[in-house]
Amino acid sequence: MHTTQLGISARDLKFSYPKRTIWQDLTFDIAPGSLTALLGESGSGKTTLLQCLGSLEKTTGGTLEVYEHNMQTLRGAQLRNFRRTSVGFVFQNSGLVASWSVRNNIELGGYKVKDNPARAQEVFEFFGLPFAFLETPAYQLSGGEQQRVGLIRLALRNPPLILLDEPTASLDDANAQRVIEFMKHHCNNGGIAVTATHDSRVIEHVDQKIRLA
Repeated sequence: MHTTQLGISARDLKFSYPKRTIWQDLTFDIAPGSLTALLGESGSGKTTLLQCLGSLEKTTGGTLEVYEHNMQTLRGAQLRNFRRTSVGFVFQNSGLVASWSVRNNIELGGYKVKDNPARAQEVFEFFGLPFAFLETPAYQLSGGEQQRVGLIRLALRNPPLILLDEPTASLDDANAQRVIEFMKHHCNNGGIAVTATHDSRVIEHVDQKIRLA
């Protein structure tokens, strides 16, 4: 269970390139225990904001604090520790190494299946994948299956902040519902889930919407 009382605080955030501003004047708070959707047209910077929340990018203006860490000044060992212990991603392209087995892709996140195979099997079953897929090369899986492996890796790691980029884009209704249940369960246990999405199936379940223009 994630019990921290501190969440995300953003004030007057800006992200820009020399000749283009992606977004600016962005102010919001995200409390622990809440599911938040980032909304906006393609190109509005939803993925960029996820990357800033997860320390993969730095904003070019304003202040952003995640669990009391200043994301503009986080460096070195503190940055590595934040990424290891506090945040996890599901990327739109699943983020798997195609030539690796499902097991190796999952263990890249730090969870060793042999330490608790029963837990791993439970999570596989929750996301509707056979546990026998463990030794299957990722490239042999469909796009939707690869996306679910990314979700399994995230669920087994279980960091307090989870960031999901269009996690239901290639999933049918039954599997999309599994993802929604996973995000809600994570938040019910005190975590934070932020998802970039266009999917009305997800949007109707969120606690907060942040619209990027």
